[in-house]
Amino acid sequence: MFQREAFQRFPSVTVINVADVLNTVQEVVDQVALVVRFISAFAILAGAIILASTVAGTRLRRTREAAVLKTLGARRRRLVAIFSVEFAILGGVAGLMGGALATAFSRLLLTRLLDAKFQLELLPNLATVLLTMGLALATGWLASLRILRQRPLEVLRHE
Repeated sequence: MFQREAFQRFPSVTVINVADVLNTVQEVVDQVALVVRFISAFAILAGAIILASTVAGTRLRRTREAAVLKTLGARRRRLVAIFSVEFAILGGVAGLMGGALATAFSRLLLTRLLDAKFQLELLPNLATVLLTMGLALATGWLASLRILRQRPLEVLRHE
């Protein structure tokens, strides 16, 4: 009713329904958020698969390394510490790279496509690094538990 009366009194003025504009903007933002979530989930899944394959791929090397270290007198606690540091560094680097790429992608999306202000948030990036380190530790130890139980002589004989 108001729009019709405004148009009849002022025919050169365009009347815009702000609610419709806000609904359209909200739909676009929801679609962009869905794309970002999908890309993030895909990147996390791909990273987890790569991390698991990296840990599994180096299992033979770790088995031989553990046998040599046990032969030289290393205790189980020392081997656990060595492998834990290795897995934590691997996860930390993966988390750091993932966080840096996600931040760069978010900055590009916000500044180029949405004309929004970008603000760097360190807490989510730190959480990403820590969670990835935890994932690497868990995955690494799931793939390496049998290594600690093997006797050095069994491993070195098979070479």
